[in-house]
Formats: sequence, structure tokens, C-alpha cells
Amino acid sequence: MEDRRSEDERLLELRQTAEAVATLADDEASFKRVVEAFRARDAARFDAELTRLHLRDRCRLICRWLCTKHCVLTCFKLCGPLRKQEEASISEIREFARVTARIAADDSLLRSFVEAVDHEDVAAFGRLIAEHKLERFCHQLCHWLCAVRCRLICEQLCPPLPLITRVGSIPISQIGPQGFGDGSSLPPGQVPPPSPAAGVGDHPFGASAELRGVFNMPPATQYLVEVASNPAGPYTPMTEPVHGYNYIPVFPFIQPVTRIPSGGADPGWFNIFDSTAARTDPADGIPDSNGGPNTIAEKRLLDWTTPVLPDGIYYLRLRVRDGGGNTRVSSPQVVQTDNTPPPMPLISLRLKKPDGTTVLLKCGKVKKGDGLIEVTVQAFDARSFSRLNVAAQGNSGLSVPIVDTSSVPLSKTYNGNLADQGYPVPTTFLWDPWSDPRIVPCCYVVRIDVWDRAVLNNSWSGGHGNSGWEAIEIGL
Repeated sequence: MEDRRSEDERLLELRQTAEAVATLADDEASFKRVVEAFRARDAARFDAELTRLHLRDRCRLICRWLCTKHCVLTCFKLCGPLRKQEEASISEIREFARVTARIAADDSLLRSFVEAVDHEDVAAFGRLIAEHKLERFCHQLCHWLCAVRCRLICEQLCPPLPLITRVGSIPISQIGPQGFGDGSSLPPGQVPPPSPAAGVGDHPFGASAELRGVFNMPPATQYLVEVASNPAGPYTPMTEPVHGYNYIPVFPFIQPVTRIPSGGADPGWFNIFDSTAARTDPADGIPDSNGGPNTIAEKRLLDWTTPVLPDGIYYLRLRVRDGGGNTRVSSPQVVQTDNTPPPMPLISLRLKKPDGTTVLLKCGKVKKGDGLIEVTVQAFDARSFSRLNVAAQGNSGLSVPIVDTSSVPLSKTYNGNLADQGYPVPTTFLWDPWSDPRIVPCCYVVRIDVWDRAVLNNSWSGGHGNSGWEAIEIGL
């Protein structure tokens, strides 16, 4: 699960980077200004150009791409072409670790290397390499020094944006590119760790989903959460009230708070602080239970009522502004919603006689020797199939999972395959109930239950479910 998700995230980042730099390259003048701002470490110009091209949320991807290009060219300039070298052995890597430690322990030497790389001084870098007999490590040293410089430059040019940190109790680091989330939840216990073989994991979100976030903008005075069906928009503000409470020093020690966002022509904004002139309205700022009226740390932003929109993939953004009208916007956070239970499963039973003919069984009676039973089922969920069970249920709590004559259980889970919907078309199995010693003469309900993977109201409790059944009497 983790390997697959890491690979998906890697491919997504590569695609997003390629799309961003391609958009930038389409405007030659802007591309030139962005590169010049990068080289000059001019955060204001870098930000302005990316914002103008609607690429601010790709700032770090673009900066890292420029850094990669810069370091490759710089190191070719300082070290020349790469020498043919076999794959590095562990001993060679260990030796390079000692080289870097020796350089870092000598402050003057480290500064000399840093200055030579920063100024792309071929002569100075060459002298240092020759003096310390480091020719075999020239490119490795150069890339190490350059990569650290690049990381710091990108932190300067691309300070963190506002960020939605949790959706429905699941941290965004555990939400994949299709908008499905995995536990464990925060706080623990609401959504378990993924167990695809048991039908648990890759959860869409349903009912009410709590949204949390950080502002990353100390002067911010207001925030807004918005949603769209496309990462490029258009976005619609969420305008539902937010509930919470403040702590007070007298009984009952908590004071319920309901906050209403702005309306009119600029809807959806919540005040971070009490904005009344006398600072006397405790319901105006963020209540204590939701993180308090400040711009520090994570806040409970609102509870998103997901059923107001059709099931599907959506993108959430956190927008923050200060009193001067300066606005910063988070990157879109993909989320998949599912508020629709699986359709009612269909099940039918037919007696397959020894001569090959079949007879429909509706509350029918069969006995050993009459033939075998064809069980035809259709049970699925098109968006987030989790698992289905098919069992013969008798009296006294008897429940026997049905297994076909080729030893294949009818019950199944999605087992990590997001394309698996269950049995989306009628599927027939041949069942020999008399081969199972647990089956005794009795009236049975052959029951099929199907569930989806939706996390509802911030918790996993099995998802939406549906059931179907058919009755049969089995004798000897």
C-alpha cells in the first residue's frame, strides 16, 4: 500500500512539475523574469510572476526544477564531464561520508568550497579539489553543496502557503492523488490503519467531514474554505456555520459558540480574531475549542457537509487574508466524496439437476441427490467497493460462508484494487451445500451483504451497506 501510494505521488509530482514549467515556458518574457528572480533570490519578484500566471501553488516545484537544472550545469562547469564509474560500492559511499565530515569539520575549508560553488569559480574549486585529492568525488561534492544551497533558496523564494492539514480526521499526507484517504486517523481510533485484504483503506469521505488547517500568515485576520470540481476552479466558498465553545472561569466552564461567515458579495469569510470595535463578541473569533483566536498552529476550520454536492472528486482550498487585503491561497487538496450506499444486491438460486436442466428456487426445498445449486449474485459499489459476504444463515445463529465447487469463496474484498467493484454483473457459482459438514437440514436464508469504504462523520464504522437474500430449505 505504501509503495503504491509513494509511486503514485511521485508520478503526480513529476506531472505537476512538467505542467507548471511548460505553462511558464509558454510566456518567454515571464520565464526570463522568473529565472532572473531565482538567480537574484528575489522572493517578491518570483512570487509576483508566479501569482500572475496562477502558478503560485507550484512555487516549490518550479524552484526545485530550476535548482536541478542549475546544479547540473554548475557541476559540469566546475568538474567537467563525468568519468566512467561503476555503481558506487558501500565502501565508496562510506569514504565519501568521511570526506564530507572532514570538510564540514574545518569551517574555513567548508566556506571556501561553498564560496567556490556559489560563484561558480572554476579555478578556486579546482584548486580545492586538487589540494585535497578529491578528484573522484568532485561531482558528488558539488551536487551536495549545490543541493543544500538550492533547498535554502527555495525556502526563501517559496515560503509556506496556507495548508489544509486534515480532512475527516485523516492527515493530508495520507490522502492519495485520487482523493482516497488511509488511516491511522488523528486523533487515533477514528479510522484504523489500512488493511485492504479486509476491505479497509482508500477511503472516500461522506456525511460531515471536519476540515483543519494552518494559516502560515501571521498578519492574517480572516479565512475562507472553498471547493471546486476542477483544481483550476471556479471555486465556491463554503458558507455553513461553525460550532465550537470557549472556556470560561465559572460554571458550566464552557460557552457554546456558533460562528456565521460573511455574506453578500464577498461570502464565506470567518474572522480569526474578535473584530468588533470593543472586542466584546466571543463568537466572532476562532473559539478556544477550535484552536483559539490567533494565527498559530492548526485550527478547526469548519465541518463540510459533503452531501450538498454529488458524489465525486473535489478540490479544497484555504484562502487567508490580512487587513490590508493581501491574500494567500493554499494548493488544491483533492478529496473524493461518497454518500451513496451500494445498490441493493440481487441473488437468485436455481437447482441444477443431474441432467443439466435448471429450476428456479423461490423458498424452494432441495435434498441431497436432487442436484447442485446455482447461486447467481450481483452486488457492487461503483465508487468505493469495500467487501461483500455471501453466507447461508440458519437457526441458532448458524452462518456458513458459501464456497463454490471449485473451492472459490463467494465473499471477497477489494484487496487494494481500486478498479474492483465486486460483482457488477450477474455472476453464477455452483454450490454443493451437502459437501460442507456445517450445513444441517434446516431452512436457510442465503444472504449477501455489500459495503463501500466511506469514512462517515470523520470515522470508519464499516461504510454504507446494503443486503439481499433468498430463502431455501435444505434436506438430506
